[in-house]
Amino acid sequence: MSAQALLLSGGGGVGKTTVAQAIARLLTAGGHPAAVLDLDAVGQFGPPPQAPTAAPDSVPDSGPHSGPDSGLRFYDRLKARNLAAVWPTYRDVGARFLIVSGHVETAELRAAYTQALADCDVRMVRMLTSPDLVAARTRSTRGPDWDLQAALAEGATHQPIEDFTVTNDGSPAETAAEILGKAGWPVG
Repeated sequence: MSAQALLLSGGGGVGKTTVAQAIARLLTAGGHPAAVLDLDAVGQFGPPPQAPTAAPDSVPDSGPHSGPDSGLRFYDRLKARNLAAVWPTYRDVGARFLIVSGHVETAELRAAYTQALADCDVRMVRMLTSPDLVAARTRSTRGPDWDLQAALAEGATHQPIEDFTVTNDGSPAETAAEILGKAGWPVG
């Protein structure tokens, strides 16, 4: 069986990271080697490098998904490069399932992340959650700079690039099981 990956996407506060962890728990409980990677975690760097004549988002770097013509923002390129660097380590220690959580809003970004996951069958899930539930869930988990309206607007910018959608209105375990079923992955 070839390795498989899920890209969990959606706006801020929809539960991507929490559900990714729940998916991994279900898989590992069933004896299926799984790893989780949060794109926000592998993109934490700052400030972005400055080029003398270029805006931060067009600063070229080396490696896949790079250069001034890539169209990806600096942090998106950084996340893709780090995903490409980490995935082989997980694969080499036996991971057959990878769950990646992050905001993937364009076809170009999905392609960059898919390319970073060499030798892996990649499916993308768009997670949806009602604004009221996002507000309730994030009230105590986000800092004072959290902008609910900006997060909701960000979630609305998605191009229709997912393989399927899931509404995250239940427990993380319930949503995880639904995603596993729709993806055709083992549910434990």
